[in-house]
Amino acid sequence: MVEKGDLGRRVAKYLQRVPSLRDFMTVSELRESSRGFAERNPDISELLEVGSSRSGEPVEALVVHGGGEKVVLAFGFPHPNEPVGSMTLEVLTRIFEADRELLKETGATWVIVKAADVYGARLNEGWFKGGFDLVKYALNYYRPPGYKQVEWSFPFEYKSLKFNNPTPETACLMKLIDEWRPDYIYSLHNAGFSGTYYYVTRDPGGGVLEILYGVPRELGVPVHRGEPEAPYMKKIHEGVFLMPSTAEIYDWLERYLGRPPVDVIRHGGSSYDYARRVNPNVFELVSEVPYVYDERLDDDTPIGIPRREILRLSYESKVKLNKELEAEVERVKPYMSEDNPFFESLSHFLETGARELEAEKKWIETDPSLEESATVAQAFDAYTVPIFYGGMLRYGLLYRAIDHEHQRSSLPPEVVAIREKARNRVVELAGRFGKYSKYYVVDVDKLVKIQLASIIATLLGVPK
Repeated sequence: MVEKGDLGRRVAKYLQRVPSLRDFMTVSELRESSRGFAERNPDISELLEVGSSRSGEPVEALVVHGGGEKVVLAFGFPHPNEPVGSMTLEVLTRIFEADRELLKETGATWVIVKAADVYGARLNEGWFKGGFDLVKYALNYYRPPGYKQVEWSFPFEYKSLKFNNPTPETACLMKLIDEWRPDYIYSLHNAGFSGTYYYVTRDPGGGVLEILYGVPRELGVPVHRGEPEAPYMKKIHEGVFLMPSTAEIYDWLERYLGRPPVDVIRHGGSSYDYARRVNPNVFELVSEVPYVYDERLDDDTPIGIPRREILRLSYESKVKLNKELEAEVERVKPYMSEDNPFFESLSHFLETGARELEAEKKWIETDPSLEESATVAQAFDAYTVPIFYGGMLRYGLLYRAIDHEHQRSSLPPEVVAIREKARNRVVELAGRFGKYSKYYVVDVDKLVKIQLASIIATLLGVPK
């Protein structure tokens, strides 16, 4: 493991404590673990009930006092299909309990929310146990629309955009930010299929970058060299991007749509958008790690074909999948209830996705930088990612939406047939993904080590 220099050696002490992990913990298991920690360590910790989730369950924060002046807010499940961060925080608290000297070395009070989106996490628990499998993941997958995502429903105003409808879970994070005024925020995400990548609010510096790059490479999940999540992401180093603001998303869409994108951006601001109003010097890190990985995502060899041509093919694939799903959604829509969370999400993603594709098409055709040669990583990313996200996971939502209704009341045979068609489409797309990608499932403990290294390296290496 990376141990070069003092910072590397300090990080290595934490990584040596990470146990072997295969599965993810449920919300109930995480809650019981936090309560046990607080009961065993009353002199350094307290368990706070911050508020309630959409389902009425409590959202809890475990506060661990390590001494020093720093205040850290760290939260898992910023999106409910992203449980890696909850395991990173679970392991971190175990390390603190086993070795209080390491806790003291951080010089921080930790405000830890293992499950920010309790409601959504519950809806994903069907794939948490028994190892990661693509089909099992897609058929048990849930991700809320943007306006109900914890990370993207903070109050925000910019130009024509006004959003002031935070989810109950987001309101809990707002309360913690207001009361604790954190110096460091760790929003622990994970991607589905990519290399490792990070969002930061300022350049972390060379010493920290060595760890952000080095630990993932040693664990077989190097920094991402494919296309970024979205064209408006500003890269400051390979695999390291500036934390995007909703304002930057707005400006990019406005530029390429030629109109205010209020029909596209139906969400609010990020945790950073909100936190910097409370503490302008706050440092935030988002660490994204994948469930599955393919080594071609780390190959920056030019292939001699302009990025523009590769992105055109990717765009066409996304449009085709969108149209397929839109037709199925129209068929089942009369049978869907207003409170069906899976149909709500799918409808939202298809609607906003179509408008985002409109902007993406204009960007592809007009940005002069896209004449440069694509790399192996960019070409591979552009071809396989639509199968994973736009196809497999959205058909998974269609399956769950119909199944949700069928469990409450019997549906007509033709609608049940669409449910089975959606299931078969998930299996088919997973098979296609496996055919084109020599992917492998990354061990959970490796993902935890990558996130843990990024937390400790920036906490100790980025000045307050």
